[in-house]
Amino acid sequence: MEHNPRLIEMAELRHAVRRMTDVDEPQALLADRLYARTRRAVRLEGVSPDTAALLTREAEPLGIAVLGGMPSSTGSAARILVADDETLRRLASILETSGEKALASAIRTTLSSYLRADYSLSWPDGERLVLGRETRVMGILNVTPDSFSDGGRFLDPAAALEAAAAQAEEGAEIVDVGGESTRPGAEPVPEEEEARRIVPVVSAIKRELSVRVSVDTYKAAVARRALDAGADMVNDVSAFADPRMIQLLRDRRAVAAVMHMRGTPRSMQQDTQYVDLMGSIVGFLRRAVEKAAQGGVADDKILVDPGLGFGKSPAGNLQILRELRTLRSMGRPILIGGSRKSFIGAALNLSVGARLEGSLAVAALATWQGAHVVRAHDVAATVRVVRMIDAIRNL
Repeated sequence: MEHNPRLIEMAELRHAVRRMTDVDEPQALLADRLYARTRRAVRLEGVSPDTAALLTREAEPLGIAVLGGMPSSTGSAARILVADDETLRRLASILETSGEKALASAIRTTLSSYLRADYSLSWPDGERLVLGRETRVMGILNVTPDSFSDGGRFLDPAAALEAAAAQAEEGAEIVDVGGESTRPGAEPVPEEEEARRIVPVVSAIKRELSVRVSVDTYKAAVARRALDAGADMVNDVSAFADPRMIQLLRDRRAVAAVMHMRGTPRSMQQDTQYVDLMGSIVGFLRRAVEKAAQGGVADDKILVDPGLGFGKSPAGNLQILRELRTLRSMGRPILIGGSRKSFIGAALNLSVGARLEGSLAVAALATWQGAHVVRAHDVAATVRVVRMIDAIRNL
């Protein structure tokens, strides 16, 4: 075809212009400015009728589209603002002078959080794990008899240590040790039994290996014993349902991952319908993060996890992956765990043992969408996938 026409995604405009041989610096700077004017959509919940009227009145002269009337996770009115970053910031300034300081702050904070590229986690010993350009992999090590994928394989501490060593060799920077299955319908395990399963494994890993150790528990008493044994992190699927957990994290300066789940592992799949799935997830996680901050847990200690497979339908899990980038609005690093889960089996009609490729596809998409840590059973393959995605993304 004459002229060889093609469309260029706005995200690639700056790179495309700078690769042109006859481009000058003013044109390159113009491309940067045009990219900065890419439109974004900011969703706001709990907007009163009076505030909605003010919002529309101030936004429309700036060329901001205001969409409204859609349901929200709180049941109140929601509005979506569509404009470029600069115009949205101008609106925030106008709203602030009109007395809508909370609304102005919400717009500014959401934009800055979404655009943030790099994070770091502060381990209990003061060392830091930089997150952003390089996606990290967390290996899964279940020392349980009934986990959905690898139950019963690593009950012996020596076998668990060998598996952890293999994961570290394959590139896992964190090993997540779990002593209670959280598969749908799983029965809770007594604290003493859970601690009996995981503490010797945590001790052995910290004694023999240099990898960081997370403990997958929602019980503060179990977490305390694991931290005493050297664990660096608590992966809490209940998002601090145990009121003692936050104080423990603060006192031990441990890292924590908080996850969205409606109900408990035993009941979570009984109701998987949401009016606004992503709004529910973001709101739930925000409340958990705020609760931790109020309890004295530092910002650089928290990751957020949307909870793939926890109280979600198969379609809901796919929606989370498609819209994962919206979690960047929270200004916290994102942990994702989709490895071998049932929604992959539902999409591909495959049993647990045949879900490698589906799990890798989930890891690849999540990395592209902005996940900072990917939780995986198949560590070596996952590390290769995320490194390849990182290479493309960081070009």
